[in-house]
Amino acid sequence: MTRKRLVIAIVVIGLLAIAVAIAVVASHLSRRSDEATAAASTPDATPSAEPATAELAFHVADSFCQPDAAPTAWQRSLSPYLTADATQLYAAVSPANVPCAGVLDDGAPVGDQQTSTDQAYQFTASTGGPVTVTLHRGTEQAPWLVSYIDAGS
Repeated sequence: MTRKRLVIAIVVIGLLAIAVAIAVVASHLSRRSDEATAAASTPDATPSAEPATAELAFHVADSFCQPDAAPTAWQRSLSPYLTADATQLYAAVSPANVPCAGVLDDGAPVGDQQTSTDQAYQFTASTGGPVTVTLHRGTEQAPWLVSYIDAGS
């Protein structure tokens, strides 16, 4: 192969690589645009905040009250739902030391802690007494996260 043909081959391969990259990016952008359009055109149901927060609180209470869970799996099941402070607090806890098990989905709001940025729910545990989960968010638009779990003993 002559030097001229080698240069032409390299340029053609480079142009093909650029064309493929452009096609992949265009395809990705098109897909994102279609998803955004579909999401924007589908009206969201606007459930009240209470069921969403009560469900979150129950899920965390149920995950927390698992004394037989492996520590790593237990931490992984809780960490996405905890505030940074709660994550640090419960990182030092072993699930074997948690004094509750068998949380029932009977949560009720607790006292005057029902605001637009703070909520608390208490659940019955078949072992260990009531479990109270406190939720917090920095603003009304922020997601709810668990700031404290009080597992009665």
